[in-house]
Parts: sequence; C-alpha cells; structure tokens
Amino acid sequence: MSSSLQNETGSAAPQDLRPDQPLSNVEDRKGLISLWVHRHLLGLMVKRDNMGKYKGSLLGMLWPLISPIGHLLLYTFLFSIVLKVRFGDSGSTSNFALYLMAGLLPWGAFSEALSRSSTVVLEHPNLVKRVVFPLQILPLMAVISALVTEAMAFIILLSAVLIYKHSLPVTLLYLPMIVLSQLLLTAGISWVIGSLSVYIRDIRHVMALALAAWMYATPVVYPASALQGNLAVLLWLNPMAGIVSDYRRVILDGLPPDWPHFAAYTTVGLIAFLLGFKFFEGTKKSFADVM
Repeated sequence: MSSSLQNETGSAAPQDLRPDQPLSNVEDRKGLISLWVHRHLLGLMVKRDNMGKYKGSLLGMLWPLISPIGHLLLYTFLFSIVLKVRFGDSGSTSNFALYLMAGLLPWGAFSEALSRSSTVVLEHPNLVKRVVFPLQILPLMAVISALVTEAMAFIILLSAVLIYKHSLPVTLLYLPMIVLSQLLLTAGISWVIGSLSVYIRDIRHVMALALAAWMYATPVVYPASALQGNLAVLLWLNPMAGIVSDYRRVILDGLPPDWPHFAAYTTVGLIAFLLGFKFFEGTKKSFADVM
C-alpha cells in the first residue's frame, strides 16, 4: 500500500493527504469490510476530532464533564423542583438526578452524533473532491467521537451511583450490549443524514428541531411509566426510548435489559445500520459533483 496511507498506521494525520498523492489502494475494499480495513484511520480521526473540539478553549477537555453536569443541574431544577417529576419509589432530588443523568448520557451521544453527521461530510471538501478517500468513515467518526464523550461523563455517573447506593450493580455487565445497539442505530441514521446533507443543505437546521421533538418523545426527563395508554406505543416505535430505559435498568435498578424491548431496538438498529450504509455507499459517488 502506498506510503500516503501511513496515516492508517499512525504516522500521519488525515489532513496531511494531498491531491497529488497516489491513493489508488484506499478504496480497494468495498462494503462493510472497508470499515474494518480502515479502522486505524478511523481511530486517528476520532482522536483528532475529540482533541479539535476543545482546542484553544480555556477549560479544554473538561468540557465533556462540565456540559452534562450543567444540563443535569438545569433539568433537575426545572423538572424535579419546579414540575415535581419523580423517578422510582424515592421522591428525592438526588434520585431524580441519577435517573436523569442515566438518560441524558445516551441521548446526548445520540443527539451529538446526528447533529455532527449533518455537517461532517461538508466539513471535508478536500477529501470528497480531490482524494480517493473512504468517506463512509466520516459519519462513523462523529458517532464514535460522541460515544467517547459519553464514556468520559459516564465516570461521573458511576461515581455518583457508588456514593448514593454504596455499590455498583452486577447488571452493568449488560451495558456493552445496549451500547452496541445504540452504536448500530446511531451509525445507520448518521450515514443517511450525512449523505442527504450534501444534497439538501437545510438538513442541519431541520435536525435541531427534529432532535428537540425526539428528545421529548423519549423518556429522558420523565420516567417511561408516564407513557400510558395510547402513548405507550412510543416505547416500541421509538428505539431510543428502549435504550434509555435499559440504561436505567442496568445501572440504577440492578435489573437486566427488558428483553422484548432490547430485541426490538436492536433489530431496528441492525436494519438501520445496514440500510444506512447501503444508502451512503450508493449516493457518495456524486458528492464531488454536488459540492
């Protein structure tokens, strides 16, 4: 493989690729296997993306911790103290904050990834126009980068659970299964949004409104039990509702995932992943012409 692909082995950054470099072998693997082939390049881009987010800011890498805490305090005050929303048997504000944060973390990663995917291809016109580059890893970079941010804030949640409950439940072992389903769902939708955003530049503005509506259709700031009667169908139609609920079950309630819901949102995530990748692969060929 050409020396210009050294960035896949760790010696060069993606931004160092130039139009005059021979990159004929970059796309020699097609389909989903290309994600594995370019895993090192993907890792480098995720690292660069996370470092670049906060470069030059005063607090730097503390922002992934400060941001969720800020949202936690705001929503706790509004929904627990003002609106008197309650989770579980305990009506305490501390209990509400734990359940709220367990819901905010997966939702925050999902929301951040979808928002980034609406601009991530447009942010790299040099890679689209001048270089034979595995474009399918761009939306995936946004997805994994958001999960890395979630993981950093997750340390705060586990510390709070340990302080509040004096132990961590063994059901945390189920969490990687839920995160994998979340990854499949988010990646699939991100590929679709990343592709459409090239042709429809209004997508990023639509996403802000759509994500706000989606959040309130998901039991993030209120318990899933609040969705009763005809509204209960949202728990099945909205895969993020099941994911958020299962985060709380395994982290706070000491229960395994709700297996029917788990099977439902995992199936939706897998279908979204496969169809989203296929859609992106089919549309990326004309990105350079449109941009």
